[in-house]
Amino acid sequence: MKKIGIIGGTFDPVHYGHLILAEQARVEASLDQVVFMPAKVQPFKINAMIADGNHRYAMLMEAVAGNKYFSVSRRELDSPEVSYTINTLRDYKETLGDKAELFFIIGTDAFLGLEKWYASKELLKGFSFIVGTRPGYKEQELKALISRLKEEYGTDICEINNSEVEISSTSIKCRIREGKSIKYLLPENVEEYIYKNNMYL
Repeated sequence: MKKIGIIGGTFDPVHYGHLILAEQARVEASLDQVVFMPAKVQPFKINAMIADGNHRYAMLMEAVAGNKYFSVSRRELDSPEVSYTINTLRDYKETLGDKAELFFIIGTDAFLGLEKWYASKELLKGFSFIVGTRPGYKEQELKALISRLKEEYGTDICEINNSEVEISSTSIKCRIREGKSIKYLLPENVEEYIYKNNMYL
């Protein structure tokens, strides 16, 4: 049975923090494939200004080029609905059947707020999670939550050591607007795509 990791988000733009989390999840959890799933409209960002989905998809394609373990899905982008994680995972599970085991890859902060997500109980009962952790960062809070969720829902939760890379999409966009360099914060071909398309100005 294949082990497939799914990592979601707006990826506006994708950067090395996303890619490092995905690669470390792949290695530490022995995943066969990691699927990047750009959201059409994230529930928590409905009123936020985000780049067109085709641009975000194109940047992800540039970012994963040459990595045979990484792929990008348009499943959420092409859906007419708000991008709820539970719907995506349900669809994937139905499509793959018994051929694969799904893991949702998520960072510490997002995981700590998971119980506020739409249909969170179904998520926790029906799917496995890979949580990117950093030594000393909200460690006690995270361990207490993982212990409680495992006991309450029987959730399969794998902790991985995620390298501390302080990069955010928001800071990248701010740097572009301020005319500052974004080199080494994201792949060079993604940087070229951003400037070629006059994004985030």
